[in-house]
Amino acid sequence: MKTLVLWGDGGVEVARARHEEGAFLLLWDGDHSPALDAAGIPYRPAASLTANALDAIDEAAMAWTKEWGRRPLLDGRSFRELFAWKGVSLWWFAELYLHHSTDAPRRVRVIESMHRILDAEAPDEVDTVGLSPEDTVLVERTCTARGVLFLGPRRLRHFPAAGRVAAVVRSSRWNAAKALLTAAKARLAGSPPAPPESAAPTVLFLSHAAFWRARAEGPAEEYEHYFDRVIPEAAGLGLRPFVVAVGPRAAFRTRGRREEMAEWLRLGSSRDPYVHVNRYSDRRVHREVRRATAMIREGWERLRRSPALADAFSHRGVAFADLAEADLAGTMLLQLPWAVRCYEEMAAVLASVRPAVVCLYAESSGWGRAAVAACRAASVPTVAIQHGIVYPKYYSYRHAADEADAPVPDATALFGASARRLLIHLGHPRPESLVLTGSPRFDELLERARSCDRDALRRRLGAAEGQRLLAVASRFRAIRDTHSAIGTAFPSLVRAVRALGVRCVVKPHPAESPGEYLAATGLSDPAIEVLSPSADLLDLLIACDALATVESLSAVEALVVGRPLVILNMPTHLGALVDAGVALGVDAGADPTDALRRALTDAETRNALQHARALYLDELALGVDGQATRRIVELLRATAAAPMAPFPGNS
Repeated sequence: MKTLVLWGDGGVEVARARHEEGAFLLLWDGDHSPALDAAGIPYRPAASLTANALDAIDEAAMAWTKEWGRRPLLDGRSFRELFAWKGVSLWWFAELYLHHSTDAPRRVRVIESMHRILDAEAPDEVDTVGLSPEDTVLVERTCTARGVLFLGPRRLRHFPAAGRVAAVVRSSRWNAAKALLTAAKARLAGSPPAPPESAAPTVLFLSHAAFWRARAEGPAEEYEHYFDRVIPEAAGLGLRPFVVAVGPRAAFRTRGRREEMAEWLRLGSSRDPYVHVNRYSDRRVHREVRRATAMIREGWERLRRSPALADAFSHRGVAFADLAEADLAGTMLLQLPWAVRCYEEMAAVLASVRPAVVCLYAESSGWGRAAVAACRAASVPTVAIQHGIVYPKYYSYRHAADEADAPVPDATALFGASARRLLIHLGHPRPESLVLTGSPRFDELLERARSCDRDALRRRLGAAEGQRLLAVASRFRAIRDTHSAIGTAFPSLVRAVRALGVRCVVKPHPAESPGEYLAATGLSDPAIEVLSPSADLLDLLIACDALATVESLSAVEALVVGRPLVILNMPTHLGALVDAGVALGVDAGADPTDALRRALTDAETRNALQHARALYLDELALGVDGQATRRIVELLRATAAAPMAPFPGNS
């Protein structure tokens, strides 16, 4: 009789007793391994049984989300068919929330992992100690589906959901109140400005307010992180730029109550380099959002009582509909009214500005999809600019053969051939619209590297003469559980830096604060400096001898400027760079000291990385010839002049 105990946190003595009884301990959470190690209690990490199946588990979660939108839920119709706004299926917004902002895909991953654990261990009975209530329920139900005796707690059969659903309903009503206040504020501010009279075609740049920042040097002006060079180039080549921004001025992770209140009280200023989209949230927009919200709430009331939900919220014979009531409520009551508001605000922008073409980034996000859908309805073509790394598990870029009506841009400007191949592989509906242009930011990086005083930059960053300088640029915390971040690897990186005697400069992500880095390094560590999140990353990349990151576009930028690259916490979405030989990889939990030493000081390793980079760079960054901005502007001009491509979503 084999007893498998999935161990969370139940105390060392209890673990020892279970081991002495002959049970096999499988550690559910790696954070509790030090206590068992210190006590000498044998165990296996659960992660060791699923390590080779992580991609398959993620694929199962993504496939589950896609399939959820196709399942018949009411009267034989799927979510994609049931809920639409002005000819646009609201599923294109619901799927993003369901996949990224609810626990439903995580539950699928737990179920998939548990099936693999049962396959590998073949126990006669399973017990759990110290797992979360929800994981305990999922383990129990997976065992039941497999015919394996479950010995764990039984008191969790009925998972309370009413409180969570009520919280979602309250948030929904608060969002409706905020929409009304936004409309009132827009009315007080008066009509938004229009583009100046000109015979030139207008290019509407759709930006995010948080990505406008002041230049560290040069003229006292603000610039947009992704459109910096494109906007003036468009003006210089016969187009008329007009910028509209969405979202708060402060990034969500760094925005406190003070910034939030200031944002609410601010009506906008003629000194702003953009017009905020809220200025267009007029009475018509508010009326349409109210109408859509009433329709969505009525649909939610019908759908939440549908017997089909029990089958929809299940995976491999394991049901979890009782755990997912708040997920359905959030998807419908929070995401869908917001999506309609984005669509209607964009429609108002288009009616006021009357652009010949719209240029945007983050086009596969909720706001991006709403903007593209509104442009399609208004017969305004769209051009998206790649703004980050495209990776194989990028959910919002995945489109099946039956998703030709998904809102995608008329053209997309891409860094290089690898991004184009990957988007085609992920199912991009119109491969011919994917245009290789390179990146203006890469061009700027090389221009600055040629013109700047690198020695002066290194001195400014605290590197002594002859001392190696390591740059670190990554998110400290992952934006979601499908991504990796540097937080768990940072303590070992700090120890490696101290052991190697190198200088280390950390550039936090713009959406994060430096506090967690400072706490991990010590406020007075002479070897490590944590910069402001607004510091110029390009200067740091030029000055450094190597870059350490986890998942960041800075990895590609380091390759552009010829700096050795170390990817921590592998596997990550940057694994392809390690496979191609242009980066060194360090597995999660491993000591990075040797990889950092080789990247910083070993001539043979650095030469091998440079050789691989020379062969691979065009895959990531087309040309790097200073002409990317011009190619993008020419694409904007050509798209503005071309007739609109047929789109299945338009009638």
